[in-house]
Amino acid sequence: MSFTVGKGEVFGLIGPDGAGKTSMYRILCTLLLPDSGTVAVDGFDAVRQMTDIRRRVGYMPGKFSLYEDLTVQENLEFFATLFGTTVEEGYDSIKAIYSQIERFKNRRAGALSGGMKQKLALSCALVHSPSVLFLDEPTTGVDPVSRKEFWDMLGNLKDRGITIVASTPYLDEVRRCERVAFLDHGKIRGIGTPDDILTRFADIFNPPGIDHTQGGEVKNENVIEVEHLVKAFGSFHAVDDISFTVKRGEIFGFLGANGAGKTTAMHMLTGLNQPTSGTGRVVGYDIRTEHEQIKKHIGYMSQRFSLYEDLTVAENIRLFGGIYGMDDKEIARKTDELLERLQFSDHKDTLSR
Repeated sequence: MSFTVGKGEVFGLIGPDGAGKTSMYRILCTLLLPDSGTVAVDGFDAVRQMTDIRRRVGYMPGKFSLYEDLTVQENLEFFATLFGTTVEEGYDSIKAIYSQIERFKNRRAGALSGGMKQKLALSCALVHSPSVLFLDEPTTGVDPVSRKEFWDMLGNLKDRGITIVASTPYLDEVRRCERVAFLDHGKIRGIGTPDDILTRFADIFNPPGIDHTQGGEVKNENVIEVEHLVKAFGSFHAVDDISFTVKRGEIFGFLGANGAGKTTAMHMLTGLNQPTSGTGRVVGYDIRTEHEQIKKHIGYMSQRFSLYEDLTVAENIRLFGGIYGMDDKEIARKTDELLERLQFSDHKDTLSR
């Protein structure tokens, strides 16, 4: 792999999971040594001069960037200490971003919204005034409004002369880079402007949508019926008087920002939470009184937890089959069918982590 990034440039690393993006970030940030080849960041060699590089870079990793049991202020002070500075010394570098969440400085990071966590993590990465900023999918799972705000902040950082290397799965964010490198299986398949790369590899980045003229037909039969549904936590209404219907065979979407009420509505429809008022029926069963019957007729993939990572692929499928009341013979048959359809047969005995 070979590429260069210009000073003050916004450069994108894009590609599927397993393409090598995170490994590349770890090499650039001196957290992982290359087996061969050379790497220089801001003029310093990543092997011989890693201490110099670490003083000059800010890094937001994809999996971990905050201590969620520390407060906002404690996180910021901790990261400042790591870089041998203080929040007071670096305040001018983060003022435009940190001032938006400073009133919550005594709140634990784990209690922040997705957008607020972004701003705190970015403040922690900038508190020592770095010249290069590495961002490994910093907006994955964050609502569109917060994602736009985040990239607007990156634009302000570019105006200050900071070089930014970012990865993202979102096409609107890819287009906000000046150049992008498309990685696949550890190799660079192309480098160019966003429009150039997205056009050259349109079959990957712009696949056709679901053909609604094929397969199952949407029937004029309501499978989900919701009327004036409310879920209140004290005086706060997480779901506030919503009504809708979903027909059999339909693909129906919930769209909204973090905190809009999507997950809370899902919890009521799946019998995991009871509504404060209003009515709802799923496959003919009342969500208030017949949630156990509902659970036998639905599949549910939650946002934060859907697999036991210390079980194998087959063990996870067997466990969920048992939860849904299937017998062992049926579970074994359907497991083989699923693994073949998903091209996962070779991973049957692999731990899901």
